[in-house]
Amino acid sequence: DDQVITLPVSSPKLKASVAEWMADPMQKAFAAEAAPTYRKSVSQFAHFYDPQFTFIGGLVRPTEWQKAMADLGELDSLCKTRYSGVKDFQTITYVQPGNVDYRFGTWCAIAAKRNEIEPRVRAGMAKQLVNLGYTEENLNFGFNEPDNPVRMETQRLIWERDKWRAEKIAWLKPKYAQYGSSVPADATADAEKRADELKAMVLRDAPGRSYKQPSYHDAAIEAFMKRKFAAEYPGSQVLKIGLDYRTWVKRESLTYVASDELFNYYKVGYNSYKRGTVLLKVPGRPFCQTQDWVVGQSGGGLVAVAVGGSGTFMRCE
Repeated sequence: DDQVITLPVSSPKLKASVAEWMADPMQKAFAAEAAPTYRKSVSQFAHFYDPQFTFIGGLVRPTEWQKAMADLGELDSLCKTRYSGVKDFQTITYVQPGNVDYRFGTWCAIAAKRNEIEPRVRAGMAKQLVNLGYTEENLNFGFNEPDNPVRMETQRLIWERDKWRAEKIAWLKPKYAQYGSSVPADATADAEKRADELKAMVLRDAPGRSYKQPSYHDAAIEAFMKRKFAAEYPGSQVLKIGLDYRTWVKRESLTYVASDELFNYYKVGYNSYKRGTVLLKVPGRPFCQTQDWVVGQSGGGLVAVAVGGSGTFMRCE
């Protein structure tokens, strides 16, 4: 409290202080009387008035939207009467990049255009809250796993873009409607950009890979799985197929039965499996791809436990 700091006359801090005291009476009155009431609502709309301002979000419930619009309506009335002609502060102490605080002339412009801005705010808010389902997870899988295997949804995003986009927007419509918004034109833009990056990696690396033929064969199982792949991916061709091991492998499964004070009780079952891979040619893809599969036994017959789902791209040989 007893420290004294001497500043040179040219200090920007002194200039800002002088400018602060030079604020006109209307700016001072607005800062003291109107700003505390309307700051939050103005800030929530500011980014969609001018993207230089940071988007702060926060409008989710109907009551929050009602309050924001009511606040801006009141502010608009004040700006046209009591605070008519109010201007932004000009000092670097108060006017900071990305922040709408103390830009009181801008506040009035936002309030005046509230009805025009509201749909953009709703769309922006919905975009923060509504994701694209498993699309991001599927893209991450392609980027993060060795050899960049591409899940089938991501393959549609890359090579059947128009169809994928139409299906995704139809899926998004009711979700955006919950927030009073239509699906914005750029709702899928980020996913499409990442998909293009993954596609470039696939096209770069696929020519250097070829199918590694598994060691074992089982004619009945291979014929069964070929039919399953043909049904799962219409028009596809299984060029090669093989099994990773010769004999059936048993795995334990537990089915919950009951519990008491001491224990949980389960019925123990054993299921037998074989697994392998295929070299698959899918229509509309520039390369072949290897996909995994798992087959099980059920009542003496075969059951497809897993039929592909993602493919690592490579030469068709």
